[in-house]
Order: sequence, then C-alpha cells, then structure tokens
Amino acid sequence: MIVRDISWRAPYAAFAPLDGEAHAHLLHGGDRREGGWSLIVAAPARVFRLDAPERFEGWFADIGRELNERRIDEGAHAPFRSGLVGYIGYEALVANEPSLSLPESPYPLPLAQFGAYDAAAIFDRRAQRAFITARNAEAADSLEERLGAGAAPPITLPEIAALRSNFSRDRYIAAVSDVIERIGSGDFFQANIAQVLTAEARSPLSPFAFFRKVAATSDAFFAALFQCEEGAIVSNSPERFFRLDPDGVIVAEPIKGTRPRGRGERQDRALADELLADPKDRAENIMIADLMRNDLSRICRDHTVREDVICELMTLSRVHHLVSRISGELRPGLGVADVFRALFPCGSITGAPKIEAMKTIAEIEGVGRGPYCGAVGYIDDSGRADFAVAIRTMMIDESRRRISIPVGGGVTLRSDPASEYEETLVKAAAALSALGLSADDL
Repeated sequence: MIVRDISWRAPYAAFAPLDGEAHAHLLHGGDRREGGWSLIVAAPARVFRLDAPERFEGWFADIGRELNERRIDEGAHAPFRSGLVGYIGYEALVANEPSLSLPESPYPLPLAQFGAYDAAAIFDRRAQRAFITARNAEAADSLEERLGAGAAPPITLPEIAALRSNFSRDRYIAAVSDVIERIGSGDFFQANIAQVLTAEARSPLSPFAFFRKVAATSDAFFAALFQCEEGAIVSNSPERFFRLDPDGVIVAEPIKGTRPRGRGERQDRALADELLADPKDRAENIMIADLMRNDLSRICRDHTVREDVICELMTLSRVHHLVSRISGELRPGLGVADVFRALFPCGSITGAPKIEAMKTIAEIEGVGRGPYCGAVGYIDDSGRADFAVAIRTMMIDESRRRISIPVGGGVTLRSDPASEYEETLVKAAAALSALGLSADDL
C-alpha cells in the first residue's frame, strides 16, 4: 500500500477541479467540527450500480467478490485507504421483504451505487496533514495530478425562484394525527413521517458550491457530496448507521429526539435539559435503540450485544439530539451484506415494528424516498466499513435546477402534531439557509 504525503491544502481547494465530475466524491464533516478527516475519491476502477431491488442479492454478491479480490491487511494510516465509496437508497432492499410494496424512488439516480477506488486523498484537518493512499503508484499519480492546489473558488449560488412542499402544514398535521390514531389502535409503536421541500433555481447550480454552503455552518459528523451521472446527493448527516471494524466489532448510533438550539446560553441549556427529560423523546429513543439491539442480535455472537450509551445528549450547531450507542461482535463468516440485510433501513428513520412502520410510511407519504433515509459511506479494502444514515440529505437533479429537501420526524403516541411539523422545519433550516431561504418562504 502506498502512502504519499502531499502539501497541505484545504479539502475544498483540492476537490475544486473535480466539481461536476461523475463518480468524484467528497466526504467531509461540517466546517464547525473540531478536526476530523476529509476524503476525496475520483475515477473509479469499477462502478457497481443497482437499478432494480430484485437484483440486490446479485449486485451485492458482485461487490463481495470484488472486496475479496481487493482485500489488504489492516493499517492505521487513516479510516479509509482504498475501497468502495457510495450509497444505498431506501428502496434498495425491498425485494428482501415480500410483504413490502414501496413507491418507486422519484429521483433518476440509481437505487444504489458504489465505485471501487484504487486511490484516495486523505486530509487530517486537525494536524493539517494531507496524503495520498493507493494500491499502486499509477493510481496515486493519477489522483494527485488531478487535485487542486490553490485557494478554493468563491461560493456562488443562483437565486431560488420557488419553494414548495408536497405537504401543506394542515396536511402534515393531519398525517401525524392519523399515525397517532393507528398507534393507539395497536398497529405499531412509532413511524417516521417526512415531507419533501423542493426548491427551483433560476439557473443551474453547482452541487459542490451548495455542499460548501451547507457545511459552512455545520458540525455534522458524516457530511458527504456524491456526484453521479444523473445528478448529485448532498448529505449533512449527523447520524452513524453502523461502523464495522476488521475484527468484527460493529457499532450503531441511532438518533431520536430533537430540539432547536437556544438564542442564548440560558435558553440553550433549558432546551437541552427539556430534551433530556422529555418522556416522549426518551421513549422514542429507547424504542429505536431496542429495535437496533434486536436487529444486531440476528448477526452478532450470543451475549455480545451491548447498550453502551442510551439517550446521551448530542449538541450540534443548529440542534440538540438524543443519541444511543449499541455494539456487538459479528458472527464468523458474516460481512457487510449481512449487516445491511439485518439492519437496513435504519430503525431511526422507519419506526417500530419496522415493516409495519414502513407500510404506513409508504401509504401516507405516497412517494419513494430514494437516497434519503438510505445509507452513505464506504467499505475499505481492509474490511472496515462506516455508513451514515442519509438524513439531512438533499438530491439535486441532472439539470441542477431542482433541489429536493426531505425532512421528517418520529411519531409516537405522545407526539403533538403541530410540534412534529415544526421539528421538520428545524431540520430543514440549514439547507434552506444555504439557499437564502427560510421556512417563511413556503
């Protein structure tokens, strides 16, 4: 494995020449994060594209064979060195559950797609060290030559002509009330309902510029830009779906429970304390943590699944969240495909029981989710994998004029419908602000 230091430059400056190039991706936590890693990949050796859910098993079998051929010994240079980078959309695994019939994704993007990358540019933002990792010198040279070395270009975004939602406020509140009634009837315990805000730009925009604008005020851990042939995905996710280490240890970190940040220190602390003490939010989080624990028990060795943290406060630049952490040890012989079969989609964005919640989501939302609420991340050639839940995730169509901003929240028996609607707008605030908009523009 080649590890080659290169001169330090900001990750945005390095990525600038790749703006708009299909299969060139940037994984870069929000700019307000202290330190952290950034990752750039481009020009994959092979692309694995899934267009129909019934092909999932064969698609992932191809990926498994590729990973076996690419397998290298573990190293400690960075979280990622070479391997597969991409996403899996919400509907990708629907064929694994015969009782599910979900609406098709409304986006022209593939259901799922990974590129196999022989080289990566890695940026340790805390140490301000940049280096190339690669399987061979040719791949290292090719990527290094394509990276920018000057300053990042200025951010320019076009004017937005219109902003709309597929739900009015009254319709969303009625939908939440419907879900609460179904929960009271015993159909399920929780369901996550989303609305989709759509912004129409007057002229094409750069997904890279939009990503930078969103990241500028964010400290989300798992932000990423995926550039595809049919459009782009901009994710500002704070939620880890799972991390799988080469030794088989798997960690999931579901988020449930949200409050906005306060305007001053006193109000901010009061909102955080309110979230920590709220029985509805705690019950919601504990319910999903229990669902994740049960999902993990299907693929982990007996007596290894642990609830390491339950309802811990996570404070980000715009919101407070409750997060739990559940871990276990994968059974011998199982791999990433087995993890997806057992855990996907993440219970935090479906509800519980998962299948009944997903049926209700499909009925009420009436439209597919696509990459939103799926998973974004990587599978390293060493066997390490790390995926985020694709929340705070926007889709940009290939015309680069339409930005879709889905936002949702978990509904329980104790939910207040009007508050649930307001929570979705809190979650949309960063994306809207990046476009020069606010919820008042709806």
